[in-house]
Amino acid sequence: MKRRRFGISLPEELACELDRISREHGLDRSSVIATAVEKYVEGMSHYKNRHECLGVCIAVTEGEPNLRLEEFREVVVGYYHNHAKGLCLNIFVLRGDSNKVLELYYKLKKSSKKTVLVPLH
Repeated sequence: MKRRRFGISLPEELACELDRISREHGLDRSSVIATAVEKYVEGMSHYKNRHECLGVCIAVTEGEPNLRLEEFREVVVGYYHNHAKGLCLNIFVLRGDSNKVLELYYKLKKSSKKTVLVPLH
């Protein structure tokens, strides 16, 4: 397979973790990054064509999520909020237009320590 070279910048902690994983698994950094990017692209490709989506979005925040839930009433069919180790765990059960689901995901991603979107179909 033909390869394309380009540079990326990572936060120091993430770069150290990448190096650790590479060493532990006997892989070069490029292979680890390529696998991660491939999984991300596959996940986002799910949303390439607009459709009725069912999924879960998890957002870890330091306080209440920085958004107005009423903006997403049409896709948020369930919401769970809990506290753990000084952080807020927010779990959104989603069903509806995939574009609106992605809009919610990107808004949460801007104000969260970690955000994960999991399609369920």
